Amino acid sequence: MDTRTLLAIVSSVSACLPTGAEQRIAEQRIEEVVVSASRLGPVDQHVEVLDDEELALSVHASDALRALPGLALAASGNRGALTQGRLRGAEANHLLVLVDGVAVNSPAAGSEFDFGGLDLAAVRRVELLAGPQSAVWGSDALAGVLYMDTTPRQSRRRAAYGFGSANTRDADVEWSAVGERGFGALDLGWMASDGTNAALTGNERDGYANRTAHLRAGGSAGRWELSSSLRWSDARVEYDPSPPPRFVPSDGDRTTRNRTVLLKAEVRLKGLGRVAPVLTLARFDADLLNRADGAATNAYAGRRDRVTLSANVLFDRQRINLAAEAETERFEQRGAATPFGDPNQRQRTATASIIGEYQVDFSRLAATASLRRDFNDAFEHAFAYRVGVTTLGNPRWFASTGRGVKNPTFTERFGFTPDTFIGNPDLKPEVATGVEAGLKWAWEGGSLVVLAFDSALRREIDGFAFDPERGGFTAYNRAGKSKRRGAELALEATLRRLEVRASYAFVDAADAADEQEARRPRRLANLSLRAPVTPRWAVGMAVSHVGSSFDHDYSTFPARRVTLAGYRRVRFDATFRASPTWRLSLLMDNVLNADAADLFGYRSPGRTALARVEVVL
Repeated sequence: MDTRTLLAIVSSVSACLPTGAEQRIAEQRIEEVVVSASRLGPVDQHVEVLDDEELALSVHASDALRALPGLALAASGNRGALTQGRLRGAEANHLLVLVDGVAVNSPAAGSEFDFGGLDLAAVRRVELLAGPQSAVWGSDALAGVLYMDTTPRQSRRRAAYGFGSANTRDADVEWSAVGERGFGALDLGWMASDGTNAALTGNERDGYANRTAHLRAGGSAGRWELSSSLRWSDARVEYDPSPPPRFVPSDGDRTTRNRTVLLKAEVRLKGLGRVAPVLTLARFDADLLNRADGAATNAYAGRRDRVTLSANVLFDRQRINLAAEAETERFEQRGAATPFGDPNQRQRTATASIIGEYQVDFSRLAATASLRRDFNDAFEHAFAYRVGVTTLGNPRWFASTGRGVKNPTFTERFGFTPDTFIGNPDLKPEVATGVEAGLKWAWEGGSLVVLAFDSALRREIDGFAFDPERGGFTAYNRAGKSKRRGAELALEATLRRLEVRASYAFVDAADAADEQEARRPRRLANLSLRAPVTPRWAVGMAVSHVGSSFDHDYSTFPARRVTLAGYRRVRFDATFRASPTWRLSLLMDNVLNADAADLFGYRSPGRTALARVEVVL
């Protein structure tokens, strides 16, 4: 980041911070609304939400997301290592992850988001919106959107420090101020651990470390509303190589360093009658550096720049949003040339889009429609849509249908690892169409959601196809249609003082030959219970069930399908409020030490615990 950009961000933040008098106002909460589904606000579909209290109950950040129905996380053994998230049986790069509305799927790493490196510093709320969302969010939202919101809800100062298994140290600091004219927040997070051994043999530990800083500010001046975000992270993780002929982890000295920077600035203009225009500028940078035995082997860099100009037009019962968007992605790879080829390259794609959304409310019914047209310079132009209806009573019935598009990634098109993977520049975008229907029944102290979904994926990209002519793996578009269908149930209730949260998902993800897709558990379930024991003590327990799935054993040709056994993980937490300011907590994950392996050949971390002390002012 250059000095001029940094000074501009700091200046914007300073202008938006509340004055001392405003900070003395009683804690003023910013209205909580669903922000992931539409630029217009109200939505017809179901959105799963986790707040900051729920997010703080897991030893590792990504484990908190296991409570979300239909989201399967596959960790590469040790904590901090690559962890992929597959929603409703889709591929990992079909789930768009947003922080404050900025896409953080990495162009340097196959357009995926690595949940293993996630630090929840500054994250106050998580929303999960399943189903094709390309009409609003573009290419990467083929299967859904996971939105992380960092907007502070109240003024506070907080610091916490934890120590636990594998010499894990976890610290974070928060300062936030919310007033009538605006808000500001600074969050710092740091975690380090000696880690565990990801290989099934040997005893070498693979550690990790992560540093995160997040600066957020917003305010109003006359007709103008300004907001900005700056997020920086630096993660270092050790892992084991997977050498031939077995292609499973074996003790070795390998490290990956992943540095990312997110920048966002947004300007809203009010007071123009029914019209409310918004200009958003966003950038995401990612740099990956790999080392073997201390020496650099290869490096990847990716950058995404997006400019969006939109305007809401509001009537009594109707709402319209019109938007224009321009996005550019860049990819760079560096490494040593070999007789097999030269991996050094630079690539670029550009997309211009026009988007339209429409919502209308009737006496007992509401309807929405979203349309998007993408003009791509590297692929065929794309069209995405979504149409939904919902009743306005209780229970609330809802149904929708949509079409999404996922462009091939730089890695799939141009990625090159000598003697291992060769890209395919002729790949075509994947296309999915799907339907969803269900109901939400709410009562005092609880709610129940039941829904079913069915989608078909055309031109699915297989990124692990062996090319005998070139002697390596490559990617290609499969013929036919792959299917993703299933059902979900989500329950939230308060029974006297007992808080209950439960979810269940059945997912049938099959390729065009009707064979189950790899690393897609058919059943996912979660039950969370939490209750106060005394005015100072509170305890909680959660049980997560991950059903059986299958993976590939590449030690044979063709690769052999192997079954991954299902498992149950039990989590426990206890909190003691020593005073209004001080709080002590104990978090334990995988209490029964289950063999929770998500990939073939990898060892799971096993039982972990973290003791934490927290002070809130």
